[in-house]
Amino acid sequence: MSIFSTDSKLYKAIQWFGNIVVLNLCWLLFSIPIVTIGASTVAAFSVALKMIDGTEGYMFKGFVKEFGKNWKQGTILWLITAVAIYALYLDAQILMKTDDPSIALIVVSIVSFLFIFFALLYAYPLSARYDNKWYMHLKNSFLLSIRFFKKTMFLLLILVLEVGLFIWNNKT
Repeated sequence: MSIFSTDSKLYKAIQWFGNIVVLNLCWLLFSIPIVTIGASTVAAFSVALKMIDGTEGYMFKGFVKEFGKNWKQGTILWLITAVAIYALYLDAQILMKTDDPSIALIVVSIVSFLFIFFALLYAYPLSARYDNKWYMHLKNSFLLSIRFFKKTMFLLLILVLEVGLFIWNNKT
Protein backbone atom coordinates (compact mmCIF):
# COMPACT_ATOMS: atom_id res chain seq x y z
CA MET A 1 0.00 0.00 0.00
CA SER A 2 1.41 3.35 -1.08
CA ILE A 3 1.53 6.34 1.24
CA PHE A 4 -0.38 8.33 -1.38
CA SER A 5 -3.16 5.81 -2.04
CA THR A 6 -6.74 6.61 -1.08
CA ASP A 7 -6.63 3.94 1.64
CA SER A 8 -3.56 5.32 3.40
CA LYS A 9 -3.67 7.02 6.80
CA LEU A 10 -2.08 10.15 5.33
CA TYR A 11 -4.83 10.52 2.73
CA LYS A 12 -7.54 10.01 5.37
CA ALA A 13 -5.90 12.53 7.74
CA ILE A 14 -5.66 15.15 4.97
CA GLN A 15 -9.27 14.50 3.98
CA TRP A 16 -10.40 14.82 7.60
CA PHE A 17 -8.45 18.08 8.02
CA GLY A 18 -9.94 19.43 4.76
CA ASN A 19 -13.44 18.59 5.99
CA ILE A 20 -12.77 20.48 9.24
CA VAL A 21 -11.58 23.51 7.24
CA VAL A 22 -14.68 23.40 5.02
CA LEU A 23 -16.92 23.06 8.07
CA ASN A 24 -15.30 26.08 9.73
CA LEU A 25 -15.60 28.13 6.55
CA CYS A 26 -19.28 27.21 6.33
CA TRP A 27 -19.75 28.27 9.94
CA LEU A 28 -18.03 31.61 9.26
CA LEU A 29 -19.99 32.23 6.07
CA PHE A 30 -23.35 31.45 7.63
CA SER A 31 -22.52 33.46 10.77
CA ILE A 32 -21.91 36.71 8.88
CA PRO A 33 -25.45 37.88 9.56
CA ILE A 34 -25.07 38.06 13.34
CA VAL A 35 -28.60 36.73 13.92
CA THR A 36 -27.71 33.34 12.42
CA ILE A 37 -24.71 32.55 14.65
CA GLY A 38 -26.80 30.18 16.76
CA ALA A 39 -28.22 28.27 13.82
CA SER A 40 -24.81 27.95 12.17
CA THR A 41 -23.28 26.76 15.46
CA VAL A 42 -25.92 24.06 15.87
CA ALA A 43 -25.44 23.05 12.22
CA ALA A 44 -21.66 22.87 12.69
CA PHE A 45 -22.05 20.68 15.77
CA SER A 46 -24.51 18.46 13.92
CA VAL A 47 -22.19 17.98 10.94
CA ALA A 48 -19.20 17.42 13.23
CA LEU A 49 -21.09 14.74 15.14
CA LYS A 50 -22.00 13.06 11.84
CA MET A 51 -18.35 13.28 10.78
CA ILE A 52 -17.32 11.47 13.95
CA ASP A 53 -19.94 8.79 13.32
CA GLY A 54 -18.75 8.49 9.70
CA THR A 55 -22.21 9.23 8.25
CA GLU A 56 -21.53 12.64 6.69
CA GLY A 57 -20.84 12.80 2.99
CA TYR A 58 -20.61 16.31 1.58
CA MET A 59 -19.74 19.05 4.06
CA PHE A 60 -21.44 22.05 2.45
CA LYS A 61 -24.60 20.20 1.46
CA GLY A 62 -24.91 18.62 4.92
CA PHE A 63 -24.25 21.96 6.62
CA VAL A 64 -26.95 23.74 4.60
CA LYS A 65 -29.43 20.94 5.36
CA GLU A 66 -28.70 21.06 9.10
CA PHE A 67 -28.75 24.87 9.08
CA GLY A 68 -32.27 24.87 7.65
CA LYS A 69 -33.41 22.12 10.00
CA ASN A 70 -32.07 23.82 13.15
CA TRP A 71 -32.60 27.46 12.21
CA LYS A 72 -35.42 28.26 14.64
CA GLN A 73 -33.99 26.53 17.70
CA GLY A 74 -30.45 27.76 17.04
CA THR A 75 -31.66 31.33 16.67
CA ILE A 76 -33.59 31.15 19.96
CA LEU A 77 -30.51 29.79 21.73
CA TRP A 78 -28.37 32.54 20.18
CA LEU A 79 -30.77 35.29 21.30
CA ILE A 80 -30.67 33.90 24.85
CA THR A 81 -26.86 33.76 24.63
CA ALA A 82 -26.63 37.32 23.30
CA VAL A 83 -28.87 38.69 26.06
CA ALA A 84 -26.89 36.76 28.70
CA ILE A 85 -23.56 38.03 27.34
CA TYR A 86 -24.88 41.60 27.31
CA ALA A 87 -26.12 41.24 30.90
CA LEU A 88 -22.69 39.96 31.95
CA TYR A 89 -21.07 42.87 30.11
CA LEU A 90 -23.29 45.34 31.96
CA ASP A 91 -22.49 43.60 35.23
CA ALA A 92 -18.76 43.91 34.53
CA GLN A 93 -19.20 47.59 33.70
CA ILE A 94 -20.98 48.17 36.99
CA LEU A 95 -18.19 46.40 38.87
CA MET A 96 -15.49 48.43 37.12
CA LYS A 97 -17.25 51.77 37.60
CA THR A 98 -17.94 51.18 41.29
CA ASP A 99 -15.17 52.65 43.44
CA ASP A 100 -15.44 50.04 46.18
CA PRO A 101 -17.63 47.09 45.09
CA SER A 102 -19.03 45.03 47.93
CA ILE A 103 -18.19 41.38 48.35
CA ALA A 104 -21.87 40.53 47.83
CA LEU A 105 -21.88 42.25 44.43
CA ILE A 106 -18.74 40.37 43.37
CA VAL A 107 -20.15 37.02 44.55
CA VAL A 108 -23.45 37.63 42.74
CA SER A 109 -21.53 38.49 39.57
CA ILE A 110 -19.42 35.33 39.73
CA VAL A 111 -22.41 33.10 40.51
CA SER A 112 -24.47 34.62 37.69
CA PHE A 113 -21.58 34.11 35.25
CA LEU A 114 -21.21 30.47 36.30
CA PHE A 115 -24.95 29.87 36.08
CA ILE A 116 -25.10 31.31 32.56
CA PHE A 117 -21.95 29.45 31.53
CA PHE A 118 -23.32 26.15 32.86
CA ALA A 119 -26.68 26.65 31.17
CA LEU A 120 -25.22 27.48 27.75
CA LEU A 121 -22.08 25.34 27.55
CA TYR A 122 -23.69 22.12 26.31
CA ALA A 123 -26.92 23.64 24.92
CA TYR A 124 -25.72 23.92 21.31
CA PRO A 125 -24.34 20.36 21.03
CA LEU A 126 -27.47 19.02 22.74
CA SER A 127 -29.60 20.89 20.24
CA ALA A 128 -27.58 19.38 17.41
CA ARG A 129 -27.97 15.84 18.70
CA TYR A 130 -31.45 15.70 20.25
CA ASP A 131 -34.89 17.00 19.32
CA ASN A 132 -36.12 18.89 22.35
CA LYS A 133 -37.45 22.29 23.34
CA TRP A 134 -34.88 25.06 23.83
CA TYR A 135 -35.54 25.37 27.56
CA MET A 136 -34.97 21.62 28.00
CA HIS A 137 -31.60 21.99 26.26
CA LEU A 138 -30.69 24.76 28.72
CA LYS A 139 -31.84 22.67 31.68
CA ASN A 140 -29.99 19.56 30.45
CA SER A 141 -26.90 21.63 29.73
CA PHE A 142 -26.92 22.92 33.29
CA LEU A 143 -27.40 19.40 34.68
CA LEU A 144 -24.59 18.03 32.49
CA SER A 145 -22.32 20.83 33.67
CA ILE A 146 -22.98 19.88 37.27
CA ARG A 147 -22.66 16.14 36.57
CA PHE A 148 -19.32 16.53 34.75
CA PHE A 149 -18.01 19.36 36.91
CA LYS A 150 -14.29 18.68 36.34
CA LYS A 151 -14.65 18.70 32.55
CA THR A 152 -16.79 21.82 32.75
CA MET A 153 -14.16 23.58 34.86
CA PHE A 154 -11.50 22.52 32.34
CA LEU A 155 -13.56 24.06 29.53
CA LEU A 156 -14.02 27.20 31.63
CA LEU A 157 -10.25 27.36 32.14
CA ILE A 158 -9.70 27.13 28.39
CA LEU A 159 -12.24 29.91 27.82
CA VAL A 160 -10.60 32.14 30.44
CA LEU A 161 -7.16 31.54 28.89
CA GLU A 162 -8.46 32.42 25.42
CA VAL A 163 -10.16 35.60 26.63
CA GLY A 164 -7.09 36.52 28.67
CA LEU A 165 -4.88 36.02 25.62
CA PHE A 166 -7.07 38.32 23.53
CA ILE A 167 -7.19 40.97 26.24
CA TRP A 168 -3.44 40.74 26.85
CA ASN A 169 -2.55 41.20 23.16
CA ASN A 170 -4.10 44.39 21.79
CA LYS A 171 -3.24 43.55 18.18
CA THR A 172 -5.57 40.54 18.00
